[in-house]
Amino acid sequence: MEDQESLDISSLEMYGVTFRDSCFLSISSHAGRLVERAYQELLPLSRGVVVLSTCNRFEVYLDSPAHDRADSAISEMLGCHVHLTGVDAARHLLRVASGLESAILGEDEVLGQVRDAWVYSRRAGYSSELLDTVFHSAISAGARVRSSTNISRGVLGYPRAAVEVAAARLGGLDGRRVAVVGAGMAAGEMLQQVCSKWRPSSLVIADRSPEKARALGSLCQQAKVETATLQQLPSLAPFDVMLVAIKGGMRPELEVAARRSGLVVDISTPPASPLFHVGIDEIKEFVNANLSARLSEVSRAESIIEEELESLQQMILRKAVDRAISSIMRVISVIVDEEAKLTAKNIAGGQDPYQAVLTALNSTVKKTMFPIFSYLRESPESRAELAKELMNRYNSMIGLRGRRP
Repeated sequence: MEDQESLDISSLEMYGVTFRDSCFLSISSHAGRLVERAYQELLPLSRGVVVLSTCNRFEVYLDSPAHDRADSAISEMLGCHVHLTGVDAARHLLRVASGLESAILGEDEVLGQVRDAWVYSRRAGYSSELLDTVFHSAISAGARVRSSTNISRGVLGYPRAAVEVAAARLGGLDGRRVAVVGAGMAAGEMLQQVCSKWRPSSLVIADRSPEKARALGSLCQQAKVETATLQQLPSLAPFDVMLVAIKGGMRPELEVAARRSGLVVDISTPPASPLFHVGIDEIKEFVNANLSARLSEVSRAESIIEEELESLQQMILRKAVDRAISSIMRVISVIVDEEAKLTAKNIAGGQDPYQAVLTALNSTVKKTMFPIFSYLRESPESRAELAKELMNRYNSMIGLRGRRP
């Protein structure tokens, strides 16, 4: 393992597979096991590891690994993968946290996933100072991009967009009687959108399977949810809006309920009822308009990311300098202690105290300044300006001291 005191962004490595890669599906099926395997195999080869595993990516961030051995381990684990280093790896993480690398541009969930991955690694003792600094910067960049741009405004997924279109048509869903027809993934997203933004007066989930309808209803804690079968829908009180997402095409039993509803939004393919008021084409137009608005924000988001990246690099440089200074001061403390002990011994042996202290101070200065003088003399052509700057600062110290009362 490399020097534990090193802090350099060039030590940052990222190995990853995303939804854009052909091998991602095979990896995602056992991503949970891969997370622990990555920590077990890569921690001995690096100062720190953070694994970011989501439904759209599996990425491993390392601090200064044993490169060849890490490459071999990653290749065996992931097969195909992208490899980024240094500033490029940091920029990628900032883009991920900001939603620019997501399947849905600007989505919010990934910022929490980046935070959770880092917190898990840190609490387990797997992270490092470099990784802590980079991930903190990524989270800050992700939050700033979302607060300073409209990159996350407006929904892009068809199910959630269906709810927004219905709400726009009705002037909101608060106090409305709402039915979600279906119990699959799309219906679940519609339900979550309703429950996260609105307070309907009543909410009914209807599906061919009462068990699935009840399971879906448990996702909404903000409102009282009733369940029904599709056959029961016509006998229920009319709805202000029906949000439909089921498989199998036309469903005659929905027609009576549809005729009695104020608005029907049907994203089923093919449609589940011939009486929908809003269909998939209108939802698609709504989503495309939101996507265009988000795309127009990308350049602003990228500018923020570059600003945050520059701040990150400066922060790492400052930390590296501070750590070097701290290390130098520890060495100077050892020199001072040695000279103090020698001075006390010389004075006890009868040497003039003033002369003993003067000798100790001169010896201390020479020992502490020797590395600086050697460094300046090694390359006078390139370090002459640094030597002059140091001289000016020392002269300034003497001048300041001379002006003290």
